Amino acid sequence: MTIYRGKMHGALTPPAPRRRRMTVRGRVTIALFVLALLGGTAALVGGSDSDEPTPSAVAPAVAPVPPPVAAPPPMVPDEIFAAVPTGREALGIDPRAVPVDSPDPAVPGPLVLSTHFDPDLTTAIWKVLDRGRVKLGHVIVLDPWSGRLLAYVSTDPERFPPTRRYPAASLIKVVTAAAALHRKPGIGDETCRYVGNPYRLSPRRVDPPRSGRSISVSRALAQSNNQCFAQLAVHRIGEPALLDAIDRFGFLRPPTRGHASGDAEAPRGDRFALGKLGSGLDGTWITPLHAAQLGGVIATGYLREPRWLDAVADASGRSLVLPRAERQERVLTDSLTSELREMLTETTRRGTARKAFRTRRGHPLLQGIRVAGKTGSLSGRDPDGRYEWFVGAAPAEAPRIVVASVVVQSDLYWLTASQVSAEVLKAVFCPKGVCRDEAVQRFAGVGSESGA
Repeated sequence: MTIYRGKMHGALTPPAPRRRRMTVRGRVTIALFVLALLGGTAALVGGSDSDEPTPSAVAPAVAPVPPPVAAPPPMVPDEIFAAVPTGREALGIDPRAVPVDSPDPAVPGPLVLSTHFDPDLTTAIWKVLDRGRVKLGHVIVLDPWSGRLLAYVSTDPERFPPTRRYPAASLIKVVTAAAALHRKPGIGDETCRYVGNPYRLSPRRVDPPRSGRSISVSRALAQSNNQCFAQLAVHRIGEPALLDAIDRFGFLRPPTRGHASGDAEAPRGDRFALGKLGSGLDGTWITPLHAAQLGGVIATGYLREPRWLDAVADASGRSLVLPRAERQERVLTDSLTSELREMLTETTRRGTARKAFRTRRGHPLLQGIRVAGKTGSLSGRDPDGRYEWFVGAAPAEAPRIVVASVVVQSDLYWLTASQVSAEVLKAVFCPKGVCRDEAVQRFAGVGSESGA
């Protein structure tokens, strides 16, 4: 019997081979081999046929590059507001597509403007100017609630540019009257005394005379009495308050881009200069758009920036960015606005514009439509002549349209500025011979307080 170490078996079988333990080196080798099969790094196993990058070879994550952002469209150049065609060349041009040369080399032109101008009204204004043989004049028709211009017509934009300022003349009396009403509502019913020619002013006549002719302040406004308004400026208002009122009416700022600022000379303690400033004989200069803004204040009590552009596109069709209109500013309270407007209706009824708003037979030109307005007349230079102004708001009870006109008259003329404005208002309110305030509804949104 053979005896083996270990357990005795009943069968003659050799003992099981002894299990040998694997060395550390062997374990590492097998682990490396498995890693290689699973895509491990070639550096660990001495090389790999795998195309997959190893963890150590993976580059840090890189954020995707965003597509280039297109540059924002440029703003409409300010020069465009001075280059809008207002002369005869604008006739027959679709106001929704007015071509204008680009003033900015960086903005490819020509530019195409879409305006608020009404072609039929523009044509009607030109007929009035041609019939009156007006060689130098500007006519502006404004929706006072939104500031939109329905017409902006100039007979000679090169010789008589609408963007420049000219003597304001007696239009300043509207500001003087408003300042006086602000200090004392109801002052229109008070009495003023003057001597001699009401339009002549001297240093002595800025003081109320002891005796002379008497007239109400309202009547003095309607007749454009220089002595009475010089007395108001010197004795009722004063220099600081009058200059402040001129500023609040917007006369010391540009009415909009591309147009000159107005100007007013400070009297600096000179009573006679203050009297001339308050009566409009000297010291104030405005553009035609300032006059239109003045009409807007008469109509609504608010100062608004006139606007006439809907859109501007460059040669590629890209829309340029229109600057926002300035925020409206309250100038007069509702009660003072109504009181001032009622005073100004005397101008067209019995004052300096009465003939313009009457037919040859003496009947009202605008049957049933009252107009609150103011005239102005003063000699000026560059161009030389007598500058005649008219600003009016109609209907006077609830204005929906403002007209402003200025005409430079030579020795021979056919129509005054008041007559031009009266005929323009007739074209607005009496399109078929019958005058109705509802006629303005054919101009979309005009007269609405929402400014739509």
